[in-house]
Amino acid sequence: MKKIWFLLFVSLSMQAQKGYPTPTITDNHLFYIQHSKNHNTFVYEANFDDSKFDDTEPIKIHRVAYTKGGVKEELTKIQRKLAYGVDVRKLKENHYEFTLVSYPDKKLYLELGPKDKPQVKTVVNGKKMILVRMYLSMEESKSIKPKVEYIDFYGIDPETKKEIKERFFMK
Repeated sequence: MKKIWFLLFVSLSMQAQKGYPTPTITDNHLFYIQHSKNHNTFVYEANFDDSKFDDTEPIKIHRVAYTKGGVKEELTKIQRKLAYGVDVRKLKENHYEFTLVSYPDKKLYLELGPKDKPQVKTVVNGKKMILVRMYLSMEESKSIKPKVEYIDFYGIDPETKKEIKERFFMK
């Protein structure tokens, strides 16, 4: 019985922040980002051209506007250029390095995992992970680009397959 409760706790811990909705997960889902400002969620999905990533745009991003009833929206130019957009560089066939435009120091790697499922790998605080989601804790501000205090990275350890969470404090 203890094992069942533990498994239930672990599976619930990887879902959205407490009180936050979980976006719909598709076959091409990579990860999503939520933040402390509101429940709107930014979803990152792999974009394919046949059985390989589309070289011109390997990652598609959209926002789920829960403040508008869960409507799926394209990113605005400001969101794409200053916050949630990506800069992508092809390393080799079906392998890309990318960064979020708002956090160019954090390298993320898009690749095909087991059963050709797309996944994103990264390293946080020296720990390797397959990224599942991120949560940004932001300072209260009226600025168009608020300051992020810390980022919680949630993922799967690629060796043990256990769920992990790492908190990274912004400088």
